[in-house]
Amino acid sequence: MEHYPEWVGHDLVAGSLPWEQALASSLAAFLGRFTLRDSRWIGLYHQPEHGATLLLRWDPREAEIESSFPGSGAAEWLLLAIRFDSLERMDLKLRERRIATAVSGATSRAADVHRTHLEDHRGGIATMLHAPNVRLLCLTPDRAPLTLPVPVETL
Repeated sequence: MEHYPEWVGHDLVAGSLPWEQALASSLAAFLGRFTLRDSRWIGLYHQPEHGATLLLRWDPREAEIESSFPGSGAAEWLLLAIRFDSLERMDLKLRERRIATAVSGATSRAADVHRTHLEDHRGGIATMLHAPNVRLLCLTPDRAPLTLPVPVETL
């Protein structure tokens, strides 16, 4: 089992993750720049007053991450928090925590609903239907925020 600093759970429950430092964008824009391959699913947490928050353990040794965050290679992992202001539906059937692929974009039924689909290495899936805009927050294990080089988007 992977262990995380106590502040991760505490800040999530207390609503004190530093969302003011998050980037407003879309998962499609984020996935156009980065991969979630070999990220580890921590959890999806529904918070009635805040929508839902997806937490992933992101490995800074991945080439796409390390080149974008100089100095992050010293960190064993990064926390990627994704805040969905509106999560319409969630289908979770992951078989393991390690993510193999991730795609996100508008659904065919409406441009104001995006579908994000994650698949693990054993064929399990997590599918989310959500509003296009999300907030992206990347933190080091010691809570330091990292700026994500992803286009700001408001859809």
